[in-house]
Parts: sequence; C-alpha cells; structure tokens
Amino acid sequence: MKKLFFAIAAMFVTMTASAQFPGGGMQFNPEDMAKRQADRVKEVCKINDDQYKKILNFFVTDTKAMMARMDSLMNAGGGMPQFDPADMQKRRDAQNKAIKGILTEDQFKAYTKDQEERMARMRQGGFGGFGGGN
Repeated sequence: MKKLFFAIAAMFVTMTASAQFPGGGMQFNPEDMAKRQADRVKEVCKINDDQYKKILNFFVTDTKAMMARMDSLMNAGGGMPQFDPADMQKRRDAQNKAIKGILTEDQFKAYTKDQEERMARMRQGGFGGFGGGN
C-alpha cells in the first residue's frame, strides 16, 4: 500500500510540477522538467558539474521516454491511461539505480532522504517542496 501511494504521488507531483497551460491545454516540456529535477538533486546532494550533466541527461532521456509512453497509451486508448502501480515501481527502481550510479554513496543517501521527506510532506497534504522553496 505504501509503495502504491508513493508511485501515485510521484507521478502526480512530476506531472503537476511541470504542467504548463498555454491556450488552455496541458503541455509538458521534458527539458524544463528534467532541469528542475536535476537542479533539485544539485541542491540537495551538492553534486559537481560532471555529475550534474549526467543527472540532467538521465532526466531528459527518462522524461521523454515517460511522456512518449503516456502519449502512446493515451492515443491507443483514447483517454488517460490506467495507472499501473507495478510499472510505476519498476520505473522508480530503474531511476534510483541510474541515479545511484552517478552519485557517491553519501550523495545518494541525501537524495533518498530528500525523496522520503518530500513523500512524507505529500502524505500530509503538501506538494513535496515543488514551487514552495523547500
């Protein structure tokens, strides 16, 4: 149950934080979304420029893949895709594995701690620090 909530919340925060509404429609910019994520990791984990480039590249690639998959599912089904908690957890595990390969052990601990704290804030009705300066 905890993992299901985490997966749903992570997807919601990611989508909400990057939504733009020009002309009344929801559009996502993968580069902007990835930059916000990489900036957060830079702030929390105190990474160097080389690590930042790798993290940013990872997030751009990952975000584009996620958006392409969502577009494909939406076009195939004619609406919002059904949420698959197992798929979301696999995606999250793959993200953590990739990020762990870029960060030092201490940096990854800081990253993990930040993710847990953000999820705790979300469970209490917040948005995990997006847009709020946390």
